[in-house]
Amino acid sequence: MKYLVLLTLTIFTYTASQAKSWRINNNVGVQADFTTFYDAAQAAAVANGDTLYIEPSANVYATNSITLTKRLVVLGVGYFLNPANTTYPGNSGLQETKDASQLAFFRIGEGANGSYFAGIIFSGLNLSGSAADFNLTLERNLFVGTLLFEAGNNNKVTVKKNFFLSCSISNNGGAVSIADFTCENNIFYDFWAAINLTQLTGSNNIVRNNSIYGAGAGSTIVNCYVANNIFGTNGALVFTNSTVKNNIFTGNPSLPATASNNLVGQSSDNVYGAHVNTTSPDMNVMIPSSSPAKGAGLTVGTVVSPDCGAFGATDPYRLSGIPAIPTIYTLSVPTSIPSGSATMNITLSTRNNN
Repeated sequence: MKYLVLLTLTIFTYTASQAKSWRINNNVGVQADFTTFYDAAQAAAVANGDTLYIEPSANVYATNSITLTKRLVVLGVGYFLNPANTTYPGNSGLQETKDASQLAFFRIGEGANGSYFAGIIFSGLNLSGSAADFNLTLERNLFVGTLLFEAGNNNKVTVKKNFFLSCSISNNGGAVSIADFTCENNIFYDFWAAINLTQLTGSNNIVRNNSIYGAGAGSTIVNCYVANNIFGTNGALVFTNSTVKNNIFTGNPSLPATASNNLVGQSSDNVYGAHVNTTSPDMNVMIPSSSPAKGAGLTVGTVVSPDCGAFGATDPYRLSGIPAIPTIYTLSVPTSIPSGSATMNITLSTRNNN
C-alpha cells in the first residue's frame, strides 16, 4: 500500500497557481482528501479554480449523478494503459499505473463555466446549459457513454483529442442551442461512434481533423465548418448549411453542391491500414504513409496540407490521453527494507506530456 500511495502522489507533479489541489482516491487503505467525486464537488472547502486529481483505481468514482456548479480543473491519468488487457490493449511505457480514473455519469451546469477536464474516463456526460458562455474544455479523455448537449445554451465548448468508444457527441432537440463549438482531433471508434449535432447555430462552429473508425452509425451536422476529417463509416451522413472541404470518406455520401476537395469511396484498409488487434484502439487509427489521408488536409495555422484525421494538423491526438503534465512511466520500489535501515532506494523515470 505504501507503493500505491507513493505512486498516486508522484504521478501528479503539478500545482495550480492561486488555487488549491485536492486528491480523490477510493482505493482501500489510501489516505486522500476525498473518496468520491461527488463529495469533492459538494465540499464547501473546494472552491472555484481548484484542481481535483482523480487518482488511478480499478473502481469507478461515484458522482451521485451530480450537476457540477463549480469551475474546476479535473485531471486523471489517461486510458488504454494496460498492455495486458485483451479487449482493449493499452499503450506501454506511458504511465506506471495500469488503472485509470473513471467517473460515473454526471452533468455540467451553470457555475461550472471555465472548467477543464483531462485524462478522465467518462461513463456519460450531459451539458445542461448556462446563461453565460460555458468556456468548457474537454481534452484527452475517453468517453464510453454519450457526450450530450441536454438543454439550454451550450456556447463555447471545446472538445479535442478525446476518444469516443462506440458512443457519440449528440444533442437533444428543441430548447438546446450550441454556438462557437470546436471539435478537433478526436477519435470516434466502433459501431455507434458518431457526431450528431443538429442544434449548432451561428457561423463559428468547427469539426476538423477528427477520425471515425469502424462505425456503422451515421452523423448529422448543421451550420458548421467541416474539414480534414476521416469519416470511416457506411452510415448516412448529412451536412446542412455547412462548408465541407478536404475530408476522406470510406462511403459514398451525398455531399452539398459547395463541397470541395473531398475523397469518397475510399477503402478503409487503404485509409487506416489493416486492423491489428494486438495494438491499442487509438494506435489502430494512426494512418500509414500510403494512406490517401496523408497530406490531403486543408491548411491549419502554419501547417500546410496536413494529414486528415486525428493525428494531423497543429495539435494532434495524443495516445492514451495522458494529460499535459509530468508523469511517472517507470517506477521501481523495494518490496521490503532491511532491518535497521533508515533509507530505501527508489528508481523512477518521468516525462513531459505537453
